[in-house]
Amino acid sequence: MRIPPIPLAAAAYILLCLPLLAQPSPPGPPPGKFSIVTQTWHRYPGLAVADITFENRNDFGVRNAVVSCEFLDPKGKVLATRGSTVFQSFPPGKKKIDGIEFSLREKNAVPGSCRVISVSTIGGPN
Repeated sequence: MRIPPIPLAAAAYILLCLPLLAQPSPPGPPPGKFSIVTQTWHRYPGLAVADITFENRNDFGVRNAVVSCEFLDPKGKVLATRGSTVFQSFPPGKKKIDGIEFSLREKNAVPGSCRVISVSTIGGPN
């Protein structure tokens, strides 16, 4: 089966767009006034599950919080860092989300601190 040739204009367009397609998408905006207030943990084989209370001190809602948590050995050394995206909307105020999962193979690791890496604004360009 013979494939028809691509018109020259289409080929040029594809070549011009390739660098744009290869670039990773930018992360969401910095968390600003959105933070973690409390966190509690449950451990299962190969899994750490967090119940996290978030606080949005902005005057607007945010969504899709990206959370990064450290896991420590018994001496306090960081063994692993895991991340998870919470696909929820957060209006101004506090909101608790139960059951945020982090894969964790290190058997002796204990949860350390968590922080919000990024969020998207509701109704904005993100």
